[in-house]
Amino acid sequence: MKFNYIKYHNYRCFQDVTICFDITEQKNISLVLGVNGTGKTEILFSFQWVLYGFDFKSMREKEETPYSLNSSLYHRLEVDRHANSIDCWVELSFTHKEIEYFVKRTETFMRNNDKLTSKTKVELSHTEPNGERTVPETNEETIDGLLSRIIPKSILEGITFDGERMKKLNIVGDQSKDTIKNVISLVTNEKLFKLCNEEIKDVNSDIRKELNRIYKESGNVTVEKLEKEIEELEDDIEDKGIGLRTILKNKEKTESELDKISLQLSQLEDSAEIERKRKGLEKDLARAKKQFEQNTEQFFTRLSDGYALVTDSLVHDVKTSIEDIDVPTGLTVEAVKSILKRPKCICGCDMTDDIIKRLEEMIITLPPDNISSTLLYMANQFEGEKRRSKKLLNDSYKEMKSSEEEVANIKKKLSEISSSLVANVSVTIKQLEENRTKQNMLMGRWENEEERHHETIDRLKKRLKEARKELDDASVNQNQLKSLNTEQDVLELFKKAIEKIGERNSEISLKNINSYLIKAYRSLSEDIGRCIYLCQYNRYNKGREKYRLVTYVQSKYNELRTSWINSGYIKTLEDEGYSEGEIHEEIVLTVAEGKSTGQSKVNSLAFAKAILDYSNEDRTTDKLKVSHEYPFLIDSPFTELSGGNLDNVAQYINTFANQIILMVDDKSFEGVQHLVMPTVNSITRLYKNTNEGITYIK
Repeated sequence: MKFNYIKYHNYRCFQDVTICFDITEQKNISLVLGVNGTGKTEILFSFQWVLYGFDFKSMREKEETPYSLNSSLYHRLEVDRHANSIDCWVELSFTHKEIEYFVKRTETFMRNNDKLTSKTKVELSHTEPNGERTVPETNEETIDGLLSRIIPKSILEGITFDGERMKKLNIVGDQSKDTIKNVISLVTNEKLFKLCNEEIKDVNSDIRKELNRIYKESGNVTVEKLEKEIEELEDDIEDKGIGLRTILKNKEKTESELDKISLQLSQLEDSAEIERKRKGLEKDLARAKKQFEQNTEQFFTRLSDGYALVTDSLVHDVKTSIEDIDVPTGLTVEAVKSILKRPKCICGCDMTDDIIKRLEEMIITLPPDNISSTLLYMANQFEGEKRRSKKLLNDSYKEMKSSEEEVANIKKKLSEISSSLVANVSVTIKQLEENRTKQNMLMGRWENEEERHHETIDRLKKRLKEARKELDDASVNQNQLKSLNTEQDVLELFKKAIEKIGERNSEISLKNINSYLIKAYRSLSEDIGRCIYLCQYNRYNKGREKYRLVTYVQSKYNELRTSWINSGYIKTLEDEGYSEGEIHEEIVLTVAEGKSTGQSKVNSLAFAKAILDYSNEDRTTDKLKVSHEYPFLIDSPFTELSGGNLDNVAQYINTFANQIILMVDDKSFEGVQHLVMPTVNSITRLYKNTNEGITYIK
């Protein structure tokens, strides 16, 4: 897509202004020049306002006017009792797939007694092949649906950049990760897989309705009770699922707050070293807890398998019975029958009637074979199994207790660190640590709630499965039920397949974006010894770092990797199922470094370029991937940069997209003018009349 022009009427600092964005293949930059305060940032956010609306209160640090109307006109409407209403509007023209669209947002401000109110209207039209313009569509839901297919709201965070947004991408916490995640989900096809799952859910709902109809027609009282119970169970599971998602969201917020506290402590000279030790201990604690869980699970597994431990009475009874019967080893029915066939007894005596009678009586009392020996052998085996089980359980118990003691020792060390920080003379450190203690208590509460919700959901699902089976058994329409249940089973398999394909596709997409990110960073950053990485796995710290943008020094990465190889830790991770990519991420996050303001800007620009490069790559041979072509809008990209970083950004800014709308002040542009101007197609210069608060263009 391509932006053609944007028009303003009474909007913020613009009274009646039109800015055109002319580009060619060789010259793809539309340059907007103006000193600070002339309205460059206003232009940037006007794109968001006209397309989807914008909360101007979020700009409160920059502006004191949390509304779209020009402030002079707004104040005039406030004081002029004879004034009725004033309109402000923005119209944006853009071309998508050779069709020109026009979207116009108008906000009418009205005086109602002593209060000002406003209402908004949106219009969308386009040109027909014959050149005529269609009647504007005014239904906001329809307009949003069309715009979301061309330039989704979330993608605006990836193609419109000012200083504040660049900072958001580099702050440790939910804000930056959410921003990155939203952008990536739009340029990849994650939304496609979500839609597939929604469709599966709808089909499954239809099947369930049909099942309920069959159950009702059966007229069975038991069926009606089970049907009601199933409905209640499904509602309870859904409610608990919503509650669980809320808990997980609260956990993320608490984790984010703990990360911020840790970052602040690591930046204070008096607590930096202690905080570094604590971070190391927290990693050790996570590992020790995992080991304790594994050892505990192994102990109870061996305990459930240790049936021989409770066979003492049985073995004793068997052995006593064998001794009481006192059957000689090897004496069986077959052996006695063999003797009866002989003319003489095995003792050499003649086979008299008395001997034959005694042998025949013996046949009646003897087992068919040497069952006594077999039972004795089995009894001895039980005793051997008991000794083996006892040894395994003792070993497991020792391992479990050892890992439990390790967890306790690490917790003790962490407690000592916390005490030392609270006792520190610095009030700032003390307050941070006290806040950390509160957040940790809150985290414990969320974890307990999460565990309880999981247990409840598992119990409800188990009963739901049982109730459904009981319902099937009670129904008279077994053939129809069987068919519908088969459909449900197929849908469940299909859903799992879609999830697996989606996970795999997401993994591949993130790898490709990371590849573009590395290339972009190398072209923009002057520091060739530092690398950049976008976290993409859920292994590290329970997935808390996924979508985090980090930088690290390559030499430190190499040193740590060598150390892990020599210590055998890499082998341990491989044995636990870690992939090479996950191991790489573990090392990166361990050596990740903080960033200066200038370096943060380079990181944000590299991410923006990576997203745009990924969006614009050719995917005609890959049916699972989606391709977009977005312009790039950026305000003040050269401030806070210097040296090679500044020159590289200026030199390569034109490679970010097919259309660049670049807003910059004269002072910062002066030093890079020679690098940017060869690819500039049009220049719009802003001037502001400070008395009127109005910006003009030339």
